[in-house]
Amino acid sequence: MRILFKSVLILDSTSTYFQQKVDLLAENGIWKELAPSITSSVDTQVDCENLSWYPSVIDLRVHHTLPGGEFKEDWNSLKSAAIRGGVLDMALLPTGNPVPQQAEAIQFIANQTTEVSFYPIAPLTLDNKGENFTDLYDLHQAGAEWFSHGAGSLQNTDLMVKCLQYLQTLPVTLVTRPNTEGLSLYGQIHEGLQSTLMGLKGIPVLAETLSIKRDLDLLRYVQSNSFGNGNKEFKLHISCLSCQESVDLIRQAKKEGLPVSADVAIHQLIFTESDVSDFDTNKKVNPPFRTQEDQDALWKGLVDGTIDAIVSDHHPVEVEMKEIEFDQASFGVVGLETLLPALLQAAKLRNIQSVDTWIHHGPAKLLGIDSAQLAVGNPSKGVLVALKNQEYEASQIVSKSKNSAFLNHTFDHQIVGVLNGTFYTSF
Repeated sequence: MRILFKSVLILDSTSTYFQQKVDLLAENGIWKELAPSITSSVDTQVDCENLSWYPSVIDLRVHHTLPGGEFKEDWNSLKSAAIRGGVLDMALLPTGNPVPQQAEAIQFIANQTTEVSFYPIAPLTLDNKGENFTDLYDLHQAGAEWFSHGAGSLQNTDLMVKCLQYLQTLPVTLVTRPNTEGLSLYGQIHEGLQSTLMGLKGIPVLAETLSIKRDLDLLRYVQSNSFGNGNKEFKLHISCLSCQESVDLIRQAKKEGLPVSADVAIHQLIFTESDVSDFDTNKKVNPPFRTQEDQDALWKGLVDGTIDAIVSDHHPVEVEMKEIEFDQASFGVVGLETLLPALLQAAKLRNIQSVDTWIHHGPAKLLGIDSAQLAVGNPSKGVLVALKNQEYEASQIVSKSKNSAFLNHTFDHQIVGVLNGTFYTSF
């Protein structure tokens, strides 16, 4: 099968053709030729106006609903949503019911690798209860290289320090979504002007920053008392930053040389606290949308390298838990299908020319996988995007859950094809 893509603007910053228009020829899943003009006979030719090429998206944070949550997302819908959004590699949180916490479960998830590659994140404690450890070493031996306390933060300080002490001897990543539950309990949106106007209990910035400070202090303690047993590849990953102070804390930790990385969810880069003034439950997320100043700090953190990756934080929620009163509705939005179009539109508004480091090269480095290099002889893998306005409607969502924050939003970039050996189109 020979596929020719004509006059494509290359927006992979690692490519020798970066910001140039070239023709791309793929044959049987391998790049055969890259040149200003290719006239070879082919089986399929793709020739659209304003066509751009991006490396595929690597998503470090996807809420796993399996087993037990097939009504929200199953393997087929998860793969379809990922391909629709150009996400060909993803890390799955241990959020199924029951929790996938056996070696066999980790291997099963990792082996679901056909069109999309899955990287299972193993739980730190049994059933994510924060009481008893899982078999951390056995899970690592089974293939788990990331560990977390479900989708959140391990509240028990003693357990957290012991997890750090044990895992820092292995080439793994401990990921946490910072939250001090005693401060965020019953909270609905960002604690500030908007929560006061809406009469809703707020979630203060302190709930996030206090958790980050605790974990960084524990990491400093563990590192200074490792007695030479620390693994150089161990890392503490702080997920879903939402405020300026959090960015400042990560920036300082990196300057100290601590093994720390961080990500931000795409919706935090686009929405602020004012966007929930209409009580739209599809915009109810945790951490909540914060102020414009916080959002500007998140973008600054991306540009200066403090924040390593942008994630979807894809969190399917059944319609019954969204079409109810705001304070009763569940947190979470789906985002696999919209991560790339939303990012490209937001970056354009901020005059940012290159985003591939945050959605591909940075995440690839953190996961320890090879980047999809655009070069002759390499596997053909990436995303074709056209400049085209399109309103995003529920009928277009292929995820089983429709709780998108972008419903009825008009994107100015549209994914027209995804290549991973096979060419997926008809979007």
